[in-house]
Amino acid sequence: MSQNLEIKRYCPDFRPVRSVLRQIGARHVVTKRQVDTYFNLASEGSTRFRRLKIREQLRRAELVGYADSYVGGLREVDYQVIQVPKTLKAVLVGALGVSAVVTKRRELWTLPRTLFNLDTIEGVGKVFEAEVVLSEGEMTDAAERYLELFEPHLGERIEGSNEDMVGG
Repeated sequence: MSQNLEIKRYCPDFRPVRSVLRQIGARHVVTKRQVDTYFNLASEGSTRFRRLKIREQLRRAELVGYADSYVGGLREVDYQVIQVPKTLKAVLVGALGVSAVVTKRRELWTLPRTLFNLDTIEGVGKVFEAEVVLSEGEMTDAAERYLELFEPHLGERIEGSNEDMVGG
């Protein structure tokens, strides 16, 4: 399992965020369309939400399993990602059912050990995410530093997954 700390906020305008990204030396990697299909999982009796999705982008699919919780306004995520054939989606739809489908345009920026996502999510709007990848057992204040840099350009905090924002 891998782990990261995330900042997730609504963002009224990506232009000032892009300016800060350039100032701190982040590199724009790609802009792409993604479709995330979330499957029904039970999370009763836990303070962590377990989630499973297939992410389709370009010509490939990834199965993403993760558990998330919130500490001090930051989202802690333990996750695993594997490449899968796109045909696995039909099997999981039949076995688990679909809780939500999230379609978005993602602008991906990077710094070492950090991903910045500028997402335009259908039916939701613009969302900024910063994902700081942690080594096993590591704690870092990088997420807090990024929050200080970007906060003047961000809106309301999002506590939840994209699944929660578009799900029924």
